[in-house]
Formats: sequence, structure tokens, C-alpha cells
Amino acid sequence: MDELGAPVRRIWQEVLLLAVVLAEAVLGVVLLSTTQDLWQAGAAVVLGLALLARHRHWPWLLPLILIANVGTWSLAVLIFGTYAYATRSHHRLRTLLVSLLAAASGVVPSLVAGTESATGTVGIMGIVVTLLIVAASAATGMYTSTRRMLLAQLQKRAEQAESGQTAAEEQARRAERTRIAREMHDIVAHKISLVALQAGALEVNPTLEREQVQQSAGLIRQTATTALSELREVLGVLRGDSEEAPLAPQPTWEDVRRLVATSKDAGISVDLFDFIDDPVPDQLARTAFRVVQEGLTNIHKHALHTRARVALIGEPGTDLVIEVSNVLPKGFTTDLPGARMGLSGIETRVTHAGGTITSGPTDDGRFEVRAVIPWPMTT
Repeated sequence: MDELGAPVRRIWQEVLLLAVVLAEAVLGVVLLSTTQDLWQAGAAVVLGLALLARHRHWPWLLPLILIANVGTWSLAVLIFGTYAYATRSHHRLRTLLVSLLAAASGVVPSLVAGTESATGTVGIMGIVVTLLIVAASAATGMYTSTRRMLLAQLQKRAEQAESGQTAAEEQARRAERTRIAREMHDIVAHKISLVALQAGALEVNPTLEREQVQQSAGLIRQTATTALSELREVLGVLRGDSEEAPLAPQPTWEDVRRLVATSKDAGISVDLFDFIDDPVPDQLARTAFRVVQEGLTNIHKHALHTRARVALIGEPGTDLVIEVSNVLPKGFTTDLPGARMGLSGIETRVTHAGGTITSGPTDDGRFEVRAVIPWPMTT
């Protein structure tokens, strides 16, 4: 709407300018019909037409028009010229100098009229009126210029704020997608690796008793059902509109212990050394759960036939130390893929909780994932 209205407003401004200049010229001819007045009226109309080019050439054209106005003594040209320069110039000193030039161009005819009169009253009144008109035109133009600059700055700030908000929203979406991807990895990778191992055990032992086959099949079914249920909960957050829906199942400290029991059921030789006697805060328990889960998942993938160990040490006011280690396997390979996304995910979790995490071979021939997380005192 504004883009269409601006050209229309400019056209009406130009029409109004020419109408005022022409009306002044006609009025001067009617009141004072001497040959000199006719020439001055014609020159005023020419200066009014020259004002139409003020948009492109205002820095030099407007001062030149004001100087030429000495010979025409056109009040309309004086007002429009002074106002137009003041609205476009952002340098106050230049505006002041041009205003003085406009005042001088209007005062000279008044001085001439004053010397020709008997008392000089007409010249003095003309000078006073001219100075007031120039001052009012310059002040109005400077006010309009300042207002335009302020509106432009406010619009620019609004656009920057909108752009910044859009960028922040996009960054939040990317962070949320990354977090959901990590949650899905934590859920799926652990459970599916258990399913693969349990199915592999059936494949390499065709002579198992019927009862053992049923037990293994039931364990596979239970593990797959749990994985689907947890995955469905995460995907439900993506489909739903509620922002307060839980992003993923919220494990507790008992689930940390249950991870070790599940790994034992899947055929992993793992020992749990649990030295935690105090209640563990839920947020700390969730971080510990993901660390143990990722460590056991990697053992399921890459060190199935080795002996593993999970150690949990700490108390409120100190640190919670989590160690998941296994004997380095010799010549064992796996078909399960590994992209280190899990280790990267738990590193982010632990760092966000204010802790540190390391992973790699140890001097005693083991591969260890060790996380140290601050355990605040309960109040």
C-alpha cells in the first residue's frame, strides 16, 4: 500500500508546488502590471519548474535557485527552496549556511524597496517577515528530516529484530532436531543391538532346547516391543503440538541398574560395582543412564565376547563417577554400524551437566568410558 501511495503523493506535491508558484505569479501580474513585474513573474515560474528537478540535483540546484530568486523575489520559491534543502541535508552547518543564503536573497529586495520608500518602513517590515519565513521553513525542514531519519532507524531496527528472531527460531529448531536425533539413537541403538545379539545367539546355536529357544524368542520380542514403545513416544512429540510433552522416556537410577541386568540377559559377561547409597537426582540419573547405555551398546557391538565392568561411585557434594570398561577384544568383528554419534551425544550431555568424559584404551588392556559429573548437595 505504501509503495503504491508514494508515487501518487510525489505527483500531488509537484502539482501543489507549481500551483502555488503560478498563483503567486498571476497575483503579482494582476496587482502590479508593469513590464518588470511581468518579467519577474515569468522568471518565478521558471524557477518553480526548476524546483521539479530538486530530487536528484538538490545539493547544487537549490542554492542556485535561491540565488536566482533575488531577481524575482518569489515568496513561494523562497519557502519551497529552503524547506526542500533542509529536509534533504543531514549536515546542520550546511543547512544553516543555505538558510542564511535564502535569507539574504529575500532581504536584498526588501532593502531595495526600503531605500525607495520615504520612511523605510516597508523595507524593515519586509526584512523581518523574510527572516521569519526563512527560519520557519528551515526549522520545519530540519524537523521533517530528523523525523524521517528516526523512522528509518526504527524500521531498520525492527527488521533486524525480526531477522534475529527468525535466526534464533531456526537455531532452536536445529538444536531440537539434533536433540531428538540423539534421543532416538540412545533408544534404538541399545535395544536393536540387544535384538541383534539375541537373534545371533539363536543362529549360532541350532541345537538349543525348545524351552531355551522360546525364552530367547520371548526376550527378543520384549526388547523389540520396548524399543518400539519408546520410539513411538519420541515420534509422538514430533507429531503433537504440545511443547510440554516429554522428549523421551525419563529413566531413573533404578533403570541404570536394570541396564546391566538386561545386558546380562543378552549374553554379555558384565559385572556391576554399585557404591551409590544416596538417592540420585533425576537429572543426574538420566545423564548417568545415557552414559552407561552408550558404553554397553558399544560393548554389544564391538566386544561381545569380552568381560565388561560397570562401576558407579560417588556421593552428594562430590562427583558421580561412572566407568564402563571391557577387555580389549582380539580379532573380533561385527556387522553393526558405528558412527560415534552416541559418544558425541553423551559427551554433549555430560559437558552440559558440568562434567567431563574420556574414552579410550587403558594401560591394563581395557577400553574404558569414564564420566565425572558434579553431584550437588540436596537442600
